Amino acid sequence: MQRALPGIFLSLLLSIACVPGQNSDAGSSGGHPGGSGGAAGNGGRGGSSASGGSPSSGGTLGDGGSASGGSSASGGSTGGGGTASSGGDSGGSGGSGGIGGGGSGGTTSGGRSGSSGGGSGTGGAGSGGRTGSGGSTAPTACTFPSSWTPGGPTYTTYSLPNPATACGYTGSNNNISNIAAGANYAAIPGKSPSDFDTSNRCGACVQIGNAIVTIVDECPYDSGSNNAPCAANPTGHLDLSTSAAGAAGVKGDPALKNQAAWKFVPCPINGNVVVRLKNGNNNEMYIENMILPIQSVTCASQTGKRQSYGAWHFDSNIPGASCDVTDVAGRAITVTAGSTQGQNVDTGKQFPKCL
Repeated sequence: MQRALPGIFLSLLLSIACVPGQNSDAGSSGGHPGGSGGAAGNGGRGGSSASGGSPSSGGTLGDGGSASGGSSASGGSTGGGGTASSGGDSGGSGGSGGIGGGGSGGTTSGGRSGSSGGGSGTGGAGSGGRTGSGGSTAPTACTFPSSWTPGGPTYTTYSLPNPATACGYTGSNNNISNIAAGANYAAIPGKSPSDFDTSNRCGACVQIGNAIVTIVDECPYDSGSNNAPCAANPTGHLDLSTSAAGAAGVKGDPALKNQAAWKFVPCPINGNVVVRLKNGNNNEMYIENMILPIQSVTCASQTGKRQSYGAWHFDSNIPGASCDVTDVAGRAITVTAGSTQGQNVDTGKQFPKCL
């Protein structure tokens, strides 16, 4: 006569630690299964493990001031335009032309564009400002796609002692490099290791209670993945690191339906955006340590395609290439790709803070 398995044995079956997936030059398959009742699953995919730790610190770009042009004196003297400081939105406006004189437009160094020339005075007209390079660092509005609105929250927990995640993040000892809080990470449900349909959430931060947690991994729920909680709640479930669950005050039990909800928020990042050529591929790059997830990348006039293992793929090699990177709020910066595979490169650039 066959006996039913004891409840405690079933719980143990659902608490299997995650196992990292294989790494390969072309990108490996993986993701990790969470388990019901606080279960973990298989490890994510990605490049070779880098040393862990908190993200490197760095100065945050300051707001550039916009100088206004001086008003011209009467009698034909010209008011000179102000010079904008580096990073400013615009050059200074031209001075108003006096009788017989015109105000000249301001020159910007790092602003989006010079402002229009000064107003025409009697007998003269102001000239336009010159276009500057770079972009504004002033805070901007940040929004997430409406389709990302999470469903009712459920949670499981898992660990990554030797991180290699589906989004390409690496680290060590349950700490992920290049995220807001190294020990606070999560896996989001995705259809399968080969169809990570939610990979555009990679690098996104979520808030649960007072805790900020970064999406770095996939919880695949295709047949045979043993991730029943992710399959049951693909829009509301998260598989959290044990540290993240503790900081958020939630339990890794998907049967609990009344726990604190989670929502997407801008990442409280320190330092600049980090890029890394994928090991074995000079035409693939990871982009990390950003305020919002990345929406698109163009390097050397090539449009990148996000792979199922988190890297951006290009048709030809990109070491040292200039790359335009746009986040999900439509904000863009220009960075330079690294030259050495597997090496984290501080780009010296960061997106504006969010209002």
